[in-house]
Amino acid sequence: MSYPNNMAFKSIVVAKDASLSPVLSLNPSERLIGFITPAAIEATTARLTFKAGKTATGTFYAVYQDGTLLAQTFAVDEYNLFVAPAQLYGVRHIKIQTETAGGVAVAQATAARTFYAIVEVY
Repeated sequence: MSYPNNMAFKSIVVAKDASLSPVLSLNPSERLIGFITPAAIEATTARLTFKAGKTATGTFYAVYQDGTLLAQTFAVDEYNLFVAPAQLYGVRHIKIQTETAGGVAVAQATAARTFYAIVEVY
């Protein structure tokens, strides 16, 4: 499969027994536009929520839009583009939280899970 020259993929691993990833730092010329989800995860239908920070080592805050927690619902082994990627424009340092479809954090009890951030380079 070939991709446009302005696309990049960055791995982000949710560790075994964790639901929150380490920080993924984007360059100033990159925008997060979606995720490729792993073939296996602890819940068949799940969702990602996001925590953003001003620095890679500072405090991270849940990301809201118009008072609603920003979440991306997905199934395993999918290429997921955000419906409105502008929701995360300007976010340089981000963590992903794996949750059930009902919004409860779900630890990856059987193995670490690798997600791929789909990044637009401009």
